[in-house]
Amino acid sequence: MNLNQIFRLVLLLVLVVSLKSYGQRDTINTDKLIIVKQYSPTVNDAFKIKQKPSEKDTIKQEPREVSYSFIDVPVASTFTPAKGTASGLRMQPPAKPYDNYARFGAGNYSTILADFYSNFEINSNQNMDVSFSHLSSQGGIDGIVLDDDFSHTNVGAYLFTKERYYEWNTGFDLNHREVNYYGLPDSFVRNLSDEDLNNISPKQTYTKLAAFGGIEFYDGVLKSADVNFQHFFDNYSNSEQLLDVRPLVEIPVKTHDIFIKGRLSFLNGGFESNSFMPYEIDYQQFFVGANPYLNLNYSQMNFKLGAKAVFFSDFEASSSEVYLYPDVKAEFLLNDGAMKFNLGVNGDLQQNTYENFSSQNPFIAPSLRIRPSDLQYNAFVGFSTKLLEDLSLSAQANYSKTSDYAFFVANPSAEFPSRTPSRRNFDYQNSFTVDYDELETISIATDLSYKVESDFSIGLFGKYSNYSTANFSEAFNLPELELKAYAMYQLMTKWTVNASLFYVGGRKDVASDITVEESGSLFLNDFAIQTVDGFLDLNASVEYRINSRLSAFVNAHNLLNNSYNIWQNYQVQGLQVLGGLIYQFNW
Repeated sequence: MNLNQIFRLVLLLVLVVSLKSYGQRDTINTDKLIIVKQYSPTVNDAFKIKQKPSEKDTIKQEPREVSYSFIDVPVASTFTPAKGTASGLRMQPPAKPYDNYARFGAGNYSTILADFYSNFEINSNQNMDVSFSHLSSQGGIDGIVLDDDFSHTNVGAYLFTKERYYEWNTGFDLNHREVNYYGLPDSFVRNLSDEDLNNISPKQTYTKLAAFGGIEFYDGVLKSADVNFQHFFDNYSNSEQLLDVRPLVEIPVKTHDIFIKGRLSFLNGGFESNSFMPYEIDYQQFFVGANPYLNLNYSQMNFKLGAKAVFFSDFEASSSEVYLYPDVKAEFLLNDGAMKFNLGVNGDLQQNTYENFSSQNPFIAPSLRIRPSDLQYNAFVGFSTKLLEDLSLSAQANYSKTSDYAFFVANPSAEFPSRTPSRRNFDYQNSFTVDYDELETISIATDLSYKVESDFSIGLFGKYSNYSTANFSEAFNLPELELKAYAMYQLMTKWTVNASLFYVGGRKDVASDITVEESGSLFLNDFAIQTVDGFLDLNASVEYRINSRLSAFVNAHNLLNNSYNIWQNYQVQGLQVLGGLIYQFNW
C-alpha cells in the first residue's frame, strides 16, 4: 500500500470518531415523552354501591347476640374546667367608707340620743380617735311616784402611734351616769304621804375617769403591756381607785414558744357608812398573778397547756392567800375543718369592784362589801359545725364552781327610829346589796344561725342553767332560762331591718323589813321569798340610706308594751320609739 492510500485511510478514521463524540454531547432525548395530569372525576364517573350486596356463600350464619358488661373503676381526672366570666354584667360599686359619723335621735319619754365619732390622721404614723355618746330620758312610767329619769354620757379620746420596732397607744375615758332609786314596793306607794314622797331624793350618780395605755413590740421577749388606771365615785361621797397592769411575755424554746400573761392589780376604795351601822367600810386589795401556757398546733388538732397562779392580799383584813387554777384547752377539726370540737377547763380569781357592780345593777346601795370571787374551775365541752352551706350550729355545756360568788339581793326596808329622817333615800326596799355564797352551775347553751340569702339572715339562741348554792335557799336574781331570736334583712342596699325577740325566765329575790335600834340591834319584822316574773321583749330597728352620707333610722323597743320588771320593783318603760338621722363624712 502506497503512502497516499495510508493517508486517506487515517483521515476517514478521524472523521468517524469526531461524529460519534458530537452525538454523545447532544442533550435532546429521542425517547417517548408521556404527559401526566391530575385526575378530575365527574358525576358520571361515580357508581352507587348496592345496599344489599349479592351473597355468593351457600351457607348462611345467624348472628349471635353479644352481651356487654362494664367494670366501674374510678379514674382520677386531671381536667380543670376553665372559669367562666360574666359578660355584660355591671357590678354595683362598693359603698364609700367614711372615717367619721354623727347620729342624733329623739323619741317618746323625752328620750334624746346623740353619738359622734371621728378619726384624725395626724401623720403617717399617728392616728387619733375622738368619741362622744349620750342617751337620756325624762321618764314617765305609769304608776311610778318617784323620779325615774336617767342619762348616760361618755367622752373618750384614743391616740395610736406606730414606730419602727414597736407601736403604742394611750387615751382617756370619761363616763357619767345618772339614775334614780324609783323602785318603791306597792306598800310604800299606798301608805306614804305626798310629803314623805317629796322628802325622798332618789337621785344617784356614777362617774368614772379612766386613763389607759399600752405598748406592743414586734420583736423581743416582752410582747406587750397594758396599763389602766381609773377613779370612780358617786354622789354619796364614796370613791374607788383601781390600777391594773397586764404584761405578756413570749419565751422561745426550741420549736415552740412559751407565753406568760402577767397581772398586777391594786384596788383601793371605801364607803362613808355601813348599810345599818354608822361606820365606814374601807377595802384595799392587791393581786399579782402569772399565767404560763404553751400552744401546740397540728394539722387537725390544737392544744393549749397552761396553769394560773394568783397571789391575793387583803390589807384591811391582814390576810394573804395563793390560788392555783388550770388553763387547758383542746380543739379538734373534723371533716376538713367543717366541724370543730373543743373541751377544756380553766379558772380565775375574779376581781369585783364598786364600778363593776354599778354597771351590772345601777340600783345598788352606796354601801357594799367588796371582795373577789374565786372561780375554782370551769369545765366546758362543745362543738360548732355547718349543717348546710348556710346553716351553722354551735353548742356548749359548762360545769363550774365559784366560791364567794356575788349575788344581787334586794335590801330590806330599813327604819332607824333614832335618826332623822328615819329612812335614807335607798332604805325603802328600793336598793340592792351584794351577798356572797358558793355557787355550782351546770349550763347548756346553743346557737343556730341561718343565712337564707346574702341579704337575709336569722338566728336562735338558748341557754338553760341549773344552780346550786351552799347557804342560800335560792340563786338570787339568776334566771334559769334565756332565749333569743334575731333577724337581719337588707333590701336593695337602701333598707336595713333588724329585729330581736328575747325571753328571760323568772328569778327569785327577797322582800324583808327590819328595824335598827340605836345600839345596832336588828329586829326582823318580815321576810319572804319573792318571784320576779319572766319577761318577753320585742325590739326592731329600720334604717334607710338616703344617699352615701345621710341615713334615717327608727328604733323601737318593747314593742309588746309589756310592763315587766328588770329588777324587783323596777318596772321598765313601755313602748319606746326613737327616730333620727345618721351622717357620715370625712374631714
